[in-house]
Amino acid sequence: MSPLMIALILLVSGLCLAALEVFIPSAGVLGFVAAVSMVASVIYAYLKCDMATGTAFLAATVVLVPVIIGMAMRVWPYTPIGRMVLLDSAIDTEEDDQERATRNALVGQRGIARSRLLPGGIAEIDGQQYDVVIIGSPAEKGDLVEVVEVEGNHVLVTKVDEEEQESVSSPEPSPTKSLSSLNDDIFEDDPFA
Repeated sequence: MSPLMIALILLVSGLCLAALEVFIPSAGVLGFVAAVSMVASVIYAYLKCDMATGTAFLAATVVLVPVIIGMAMRVWPYTPIGRMVLLDSAIDTEEDDQERATRNALVGQRGIARSRLLPGGIAEIDGQQYDVVIIGSPAEKGDLVEVVEVEGNHVLVTKVDEEEQESVSSPEPSPTKSLSSLNDDIFEDDPFA
């Protein structure tokens, strides 16, 4: 086998091992072997071939190593290891956008606290349960809450006052009542009467 072929085999194997280092977790073993192989190919090309061949191998190593590693890094997020490390965040941006739009649509909606909100807890809003954080006074299980803001993953709610809750649940007084009966209802607890 010619010295040029041996140097070329060392260079190609070093480049392949450098690419594999990106995909296979080897604690740097593959990267170390790849570096040794590429340095050996350059040294072998200088020693056994002429100066021009050694310089060509050195230039090929300097140019091809970043290109091969860059190409491997572009593919890496789509591999099983890349998905585990990145938690699918680089790939599933459409799902994140849909979830963000769904959460932003919650602003202004009301729901029921399914646990005590001190300040965090679970509330059921529009038939779905969400992890929420309450602003202001804590809410007990079963209290009515209203979504005021969504910050990333945090759904911020406030407790709906009991008077406001009753006004929503009870119908307005019927227009058939007389003014005197309405007046009596309003001033029945008047201490000055």
